[in-house]
Amino acid sequence: MKKYLFLSLTLAVLSTSAFAFDEDECDPTEQDCNENETVEDANEDIYPYKPFETSYIKGRLEALNEGPGFIWSIYDLNRRGLYIANTKVQPWGGPYWPLNQGMVANTYQNKDYKTFIFTLREIFSWRKNVNDYYGRAQFFHPEVDDLDEHALAKLAPSEKYDLLLGDKSFDLTNRIWAYAEKWGEEKKWGFVSKVELPDGYRLPYANRMMALWEGICHGWAVAAGHTPRPRQTVTVTLPNGKRMPFYPDDIKALVSLMWAHSNIQGDVIFEGSRCNKKKPTRDVTGRYIDTSIDKNDTKLTPRCADVHPAIFHVAILNILGIEKRSFIIDKKPEAAIANQPVSGYSFTYFDPKTGKEGSFDKSVWDMKEYENVDWYWESRNKAATKIVGVKMKVNYINWEYPSKAKENSEKDDKIKHVEFYYDLEIDAEGKIIGGQWRADKKVKKMFNRKPHNPDFFWVVPRNFNKYFQPVSGLPEWKETGYRTINAAPTQYQNAAKISHSFVYEESARYFGVSPKCPVISETTGEQIMVDCEFRYPRPQPLIQVVNKLLELSSRQ
Repeated sequence: MKKYLFLSLTLAVLSTSAFAFDEDECDPTEQDCNENETVEDANEDIYPYKPFETSYIKGRLEALNEGPGFIWSIYDLNRRGLYIANTKVQPWGGPYWPLNQGMVANTYQNKDYKTFIFTLREIFSWRKNVNDYYGRAQFFHPEVDDLDEHALAKLAPSEKYDLLLGDKSFDLTNRIWAYAEKWGEEKKWGFVSKVELPDGYRLPYANRMMALWEGICHGWAVAAGHTPRPRQTVTVTLPNGKRMPFYPDDIKALVSLMWAHSNIQGDVIFEGSRCNKKKPTRDVTGRYIDTSIDKNDTKLTPRCADVHPAIFHVAILNILGIEKRSFIIDKKPEAAIANQPVSGYSFTYFDPKTGKEGSFDKSVWDMKEYENVDWYWESRNKAATKIVGVKMKVNYINWEYPSKAKENSEKDDKIKHVEFYYDLEIDAEGKIIGGQWRADKKVKKMFNRKPHNPDFFWVVPRNFNKYFQPVSGLPEWKETGYRTINAAPTQYQNAAKISHSFVYEESARYFGVSPKCPVISETTGEQIMVDCEFRYPRPQPLIQVVNKLLELSSRQ
């Protein structure tokens, strides 16, 4: 009895979101997997020790705003009363569709996501899941015409999509699993299409682990804040007369995949750099700092200190506070990535000396009066005349396990929040031109406390619709009843296979500058960087299918 109780408790712990995202396996070919350290002396040539130039902060804010029309005077922002705000429409919660389970080709209804009773191997082993799919493709797919409606309802989202097109070869599903297998075996080195490889050198050997957080959260998180919510089940009548339901999560899966593999991912406006350390280094006050050159860089850059609080504060008040638009955040600087759609914020000012919260007027200090108690005086923008503390609470939509729920609404979303502490430096005109992250409102030596600064955040361009234009020349596809529709017209199948076969090229031809790959000497172990190119398969569902399902499902 005790043994079974222990197993149940263990599985319950493993099913928590903290485990799924943060306790990931670390890939040493991509990340720094060493333990974190706290140091008293660090390189002072980069932020947070060296302040960003005012011109740099202005330039980044112009990029995020897509022009100079942003407000960065703290007095103007205060007058607008932007202390609390929510997006115009709440982003919808959804799964992040783990890569090791085949992303949207995952037969999620065969798994118990509350306890992971479906065996630990299915959680950790991408190879087992790939092999299971090969068996499914060999023995199950040929019998698809004989499936009853109960079995049709339990198909993976991509399998339902393939059948909706009349594609019994399951083209999209096969391509998704082929990508998962190749990534598991070779990581990105499996997609190198060209490399200037010197004699005696080789590409790095791939680590065959697959982190549990890898998936299409970058697709779900951005689609959730920019497309209508799938609210109701849509039923498709197949040519044999059988009915197959697309649950809201099935439709979310296809929408998320479309956004994840769209070219818009190359044109989003990104702020910050990915911190590739599993446990980043901190200084004696708890600030994250960068002490070694990242594997992807040629010089030391602020990757873990990265997102600047002045840029963050002005951006969130303009994008969400004024425009009511959602954006995406990775809320902490560690190797694991968790893209989350932001749904709202609230903030208050605090006295940077005492930590006491209050109004702006009661919290702001003249820089000259604050100098004697300022831990970060040498790191301040010299044009700053005032300083104030900010406690920012950011609300975000958390990911969910997939389910066959027939309906979905705002009350089903899991809204969480994270708090950030930082100070802002203000110039004589009121412009926010600098700042520092804090582990607490009052700065002091604290070896164990961590600041809660984001790793990065990113914004979708306002003209994002241009990336999602329907394929021309296809016939109209009409519904047959209330949230019901027949299988897609036969002309859709060939158009869909073109979408499935989309390949993203990363090369000098498209980017002007060739990507770089590390290559290793077989004899000395020396590593050098050489020119290379990549071709990544990005199978996408046909936009007409996604739009039709979304149109029918999102009606209220």
